Amino acid sequence: MSYAMAVGMMGGIGADWLADSLLRKGYGLASGQRAVRRWALVLLSIGLAVSLQAQHGLGWAFATRWACAVLLLIIAAIDLEHRLVPNVLLGAGSVLAFLSQLFVLRWGLLSVLAGAAVGGGLFLLIALLRRGAMGWGDVKLAALIGMITGFPGVLQALVVGILLGGVAAALMLLFRLRRPKQYMPYAPYLVAGCLATLLYGPPIAAWYSSFVRAGG
Repeated sequence: MSYAMAVGMMGGIGADWLADSLLRKGYGLASGQRAVRRWALVLLSIGLAVSLQAQHGLGWAFATRWACAVLLLIIAAIDLEHRLVPNVLLGAGSVLAFLSQLFVLRWGLLSVLAGAAVGGGLFLLIALLRRGAMGWGDVKLAALIGMITGFPGVLQALVVGILLGGVAAALMLLFRLRRPKQYMPYAPYLVAGCLATLLYGPPIAAWYSSFVRAGG
């Protein structure tokens, strides 16, 4: 666990540095905001590293899963702060996820491509049917999440992300932190849904199945 904590701490610091470097040293952010982001990334990175080590042990599966998770954290932080999902991170994540799933986790090409197609396709449909509901960055992020979680895991990841986003939007409206039609960055909630699926996918699926059976 100490190894995972050390790796997580270094990853969080690196994620904070990369987020600054991609956006001209965190332009538009006060020093206090940057400090909050830095500590949030470090703590989340440590938590992810410890949880993933418990699942996969130490090896390539742990390394690639954790790298994908940290990359998603950077995407979430940048979108939350700047309403932007950088293409360079989406591209790097796609390559990493593709190689990881095929050669480390050995999920198979069909699962990876189906996950990307379903994730990107569903959000593309939402973006086309409801103008302004989703940004194109969110569509590409959904495709990346599909590659990371595969099919059918992508469905759980996106549903959890959408539910989290809906709850957050309702709370912000309730406490008047945003206006009804004001833009809300969606990447943090999609990332949260993806990470929840990576860490707790089977328990979430089991809970949902028991909930449906109880309701029926």
